[in-house]
Amino acid sequence: MPVRLIAVDMDGTFLNGEKQYNTQRFLKQFSALQQKGIHFVAASGNQLYTLKNYFSDIQDHIGYVAENGAFVVDGLTEVNFSHFDSQVAKVMLADLMADYAEGIILCGKEGAYVDEQTPAENMPKLHKYFKRLFCVEDLLQVDDLVCKITINTSNYDFDVLTNALNQKSYIKNNQVKMVSSGFGFIDLIVPSQHKAFGLSFLQQRWQVSADETLVIGDNNNDIEMVKMAKFGLAMDNAIPELKQVADYVVGHNEREAVLDVLDAVLHSESDTQLAEKLACLN
Repeated sequence: MPVRLIAVDMDGTFLNGEKQYNTQRFLKQFSALQQKGIHFVAASGNQLYTLKNYFSDIQDHIGYVAENGAFVVDGLTEVNFSHFDSQVAKVMLADLMADYAEGIILCGKEGAYVDEQTPAENMPKLHKYFKRLFCVEDLLQVDDLVCKITINTSNYDFDVLTNALNQKSYIKNNQVKMVSSGFGFIDLIVPSQHKAFGLSFLQQRWQVSADETLVIGDNNNDIEMVKMAKFGLAMDNAIPELKQVADYVVGHNEREAVLDVLDAVLHSESDTQLAEKLACLN
């Protein structure tokens, strides 16, 4: 079956280290994808507002799987928004605030929120990843549907932090799943509501099967999505765990590897031909 849906992770995959991509090249490719009836999806741990900022010229014409699968949008249409039970979110947040108040980002439908205790030196990094970010007096009083709690690891030892989080009762009893999205962030999400879960809503909406899907990622939060698709790709700069489950390992995010993959899709007349091209991209 021909590829009819391409989903790409953003940081470390579609974007280079400067959080940019070759806009001119991609927009030409996107036009060609549209002509062939191939859907393009940005699938990321980032918030929806950040993702749209990267695609200002076409933001109303692509799909989004934001917040690690929680917020799914087709152009201007909200398709699904998954969130924690409000009581679970409050208990978890109150517990985390006791030890990690300066590192917590509360992610909701209307935006992301940080506490006034957040160090000023951390804010440039946060504004880079959260384009709609509010600083509030008390995170526990935020009136929003919470889809994710992110911890900025900048002020903590990563291994000590992850070990401590793994001992939390709500993680041990599977009320919450912990994933690393890279770049110094740990995400606490609703179990089973990962990127593959979010992408399934768009597959159903567009009547696209897994056999017609190609996905590309680089990190822990891409594993389910890569395993689900017929063409599951890992970047050369991806973590070993993702490379192990990927069908193909392609080039580096600093060398426009995703755009090379798009060219391979656009210039292949069969799955066999595409497979041959993908095998040559690393």
